[in-house]
Amino acid sequence: MLRVLGVLVGLLVVAGTLGVTPRADGATTVKVCGSGYGHGVGLAQYGAYGRAQAGQSYAKIVKAYYQGISLERYLANPFVRVLLKEKGLDGTYDVVVASGSTARMVNLATGGTVALRPGTYRVRYLSAQRLYQLTNVSSGEQIGSYTGPIHFEPVSGVPLSYGGKRYRGKLRAEVSNSKFYLINWLRMETYLQGVVPTEMPSSWAPEALKSQAVAARSYAHATRGGDLFDFYADTRDQVYGGASSETAATNKAVADTAGVVAVYDGKPITAYFHSSDGGYTEDSAYVFGPVAYLKAIRDVDSQGRSFETLVNSPWTHWSGTLNPDGSVQLNIGSITGVRVLERSPSGRATKVEVTGTAGKKTITGEYNIRNALKTNGLERADGSRYPAGTLPSARVSFGSECG
Repeated sequence: MLRVLGVLVGLLVVAGTLGVTPRADGATTVKVCGSGYGHGVGLAQYGAYGRAQAGQSYAKIVKAYYQGISLERYLANPFVRVLLKEKGLDGTYDVVVASGSTARMVNLATGGTVALRPGTYRVRYLSAQRLYQLTNVSSGEQIGSYTGPIHFEPVSGVPLSYGGKRYRGKLRAEVSNSKFYLINWLRMETYLQGVVPTEMPSSWAPEALKSQAVAARSYAHATRGGDLFDFYADTRDQVYGGASSETAATNKAVADTAGVVAVYDGKPITAYFHSSDGGYTEDSAYVFGPVAYLKAIRDVDSQGRSFETLVNSPWTHWSGTLNPDGSVQLNIGSITGVRVLERSPSGRATKVEVTGTAGKKTITGEYNIRNALKTNGLERADGSRYPAGTLPSARVSFGSECG
């Protein structure tokens, strides 16, 4: 989690002459190369790391990636709701109260509570009776059936667990629209403790971790407010690993920036971020639509060096070949060539023509380009291999442009 008028780049697709190598079966394999990882909009995590290593404060880092913003401290620490899992009505959830801990189940329809000792508690929804049934799996005891929804909350000891992970706050089981949900209710700042270490390595420089905390907090304040839950626990919003993912370094970054939010025109910003910009971020207009504070910047120091090179980002360059048969949805047979028709000023392809053994197809939009074309695997700048799959970035070239 973007696109100005493109630069026309012509790539001839003649096999054996301009970057198209023959395959053993007589078909061709198209070279592909590029830089960056992700949509390119907003804060680049490797760039933030490089800026921190260069001595920049988190405030300077955040203001570099989000133009025209100010930083304000929000005193409110509201509850947020994170969707952990969604199942059909016949699904079940197992909530674990750890040894040495205690908890309780609360029936939200009546306010009644049930004390829970250590063990595994399974909740299922009885559709015919419209009741939530609770069983102590560890002992085999049927606890009871309740009108619900119900939630589990810790009383003493360590946080509750689900799916092998510990989660602070409350876990709510709730049925809505013929789906059975498990939702984590907790305070905003506590939620961020489970986000920052899953989005950025805890070993990175403190100011980089703080910039990630501010970006994550800003995004959360700007986007919360769904009917049943506020956030997904994955890349549809921000990756959230609960208490199990917390580290001392990332918790400190959250605490040191407590309440600090990036604000534009009096409102928290939707602070998109991504892994690597390859030296140039993208204008949101090319990905999410135009946003005043999400303009493209050259992510380089005073000597013109990409901040990402200062920390040896593996995404400063990558190369490999396209999988000629990996884009069956295009319905053009095996790919024999790709020609970039338009680019954004940041160098990302916004329109390409793909030639195959059974026709041609034009693909428009960075997201569509990245997801339509598959690679056979890539070699990154540090010599490591990246597995076969979609293009890491739209900052990409094909054929002879890759040398």
